[in-house]
Amino acid sequence: MVNRGRPSKDCLPCRKRKLRCDLRVLVCGQCQRAKILCHGYRKTEDMVFHDETNATKQKVFARRSLAFPGKPAVAQPLPWDTSFREAFFSLYLHRFSQSHTSLASLYSQASVAGPLASSVDAISLAFAAFQFNSQKLRSQANKSYVNAIQILSQALCNPKILESDETLQAVLLLDLCEKFANCHQENSRSPWMIHVKGAMSLVEARGDRNFSSPIACQLASCATEAMAISCGVASVPVPNSLPTLRGTLDGFVFHANWEFSALVVSVVNLRADISSGELRINGVAATGRARELDRSLAALQEKLPSSWKPKRVHLVEQDTRLLGHYYDVYPSHSITQACNAIRMMRLEMNSIFRESNQLGSENSASDAIELISRQICDTIPQFVLAETRPENGLPFSPLQRLQCCSMLSPLYLAAQLSADDHLRGWISQTMEYMAEWGSLKMARDIADMLKNKSDVDYWTVCTMTGSYAMNA
Repeated sequence: MVNRGRPSKDCLPCRKRKLRCDLRVLVCGQCQRAKILCHGYRKTEDMVFHDETNATKQKVFARRSLAFPGKPAVAQPLPWDTSFREAFFSLYLHRFSQSHTSLASLYSQASVAGPLASSVDAISLAFAAFQFNSQKLRSQANKSYVNAIQILSQALCNPKILESDETLQAVLLLDLCEKFANCHQENSRSPWMIHVKGAMSLVEARGDRNFSSPIACQLASCATEAMAISCGVASVPVPNSLPTLRGTLDGFVFHANWEFSALVVSVVNLRADISSGELRINGVAATGRARELDRSLAALQEKLPSSWKPKRVHLVEQDTRLLGHYYDVYPSHSITQACNAIRMMRLEMNSIFRESNQLGSENSASDAIELISRQICDTIPQFVLAETRPENGLPFSPLQRLQCCSMLSPLYLAAQLSADDHLRGWISQTMEYMAEWGSLKMARDIADMLKNKSDVDYWTVCTMTGSYAMNA
């Protein structure tokens, strides 16, 4: 390094103007004559040369470790927002959810002050509040959520940002955030549609951009699926534009759930027609549509990939955590979710034509309900028994808790529709077990609902348990 001499004590204006400062007390004479603001003089410690290179830092740390050999290094705790964000990415996004696969790459390229970054902060807090059932975290999540909405609103004024992948992903995250935030609220229906309608509007405005890349296609398909489920919870038909959009995406989206999500649209519309009074639940039209949908769902079950088939595990000794002497282990949690989602739709369709007065319909529907309910119960022990998988434990691991949360809605529907007292009792007992070992208060709440023979709709239970967010 070239030695340029001793640093000057002169005030900043004199140094900039290259004048000799008289260093007068209080204010420099040069500045006073020029009628400009004097910033004062440099302090002696500011002129001391500091070597702040990485090599110097390492030498200092090495000397400190030699001076205090008995003291282990203590890692500094991460800021809360960083910790929650890392938990959201590592636990929910990478190990649990299958829907937001493009988020990591979009987030890595996004502006730290943009709508996607603020939406990630909001969903990370909402996820933490859900995970720990903390009112304090819920309050912080609400503030972060409002801040994200404000940043998004400003960004939407820019046409380029309006149609970007990052913006659509941000809106989908806010929709997910809303679902997490509305857990435990039976009557919270209207907010479910706010962001998903915005996402659909963005998809329609993007036009051909929806097919410009795999990420764009994935985001558009996520928006259509979110809209269908939200309409199901609100008991309203899907918008007319949704089937058209799905038709254009058919040639670009290739995954096993895509065909099932098309059937979900039909189920949601049937529910909406019954809820509005347009169809009678025991009428010929409703029964016919339900029967046809059940056939389609059963056919879809039959042609699922062979790699999705479970391995059946038999136990010699009786275990009360099993409904019988065996349970099914699926290749992954996401496959279990998908199979149980199909079963839930079939249960609902069979419950509709069980209400009809057609000869033979009641018995065949009841038999189907008992069989499907049993199949759902056989999927549960793989997430409950500590010895079945490395990630399981007692008490439940964080991932195990999430997986059990996602099973609450299918268990509730099976218990609600089944006439088998033993099966119903086992489901209540299993939920109590989840509540005890997984600290899942919602599991105990649902068990209480079953004991009181509540007629709460299972789509409402989806909102209470966060099942939509869990299955997203």
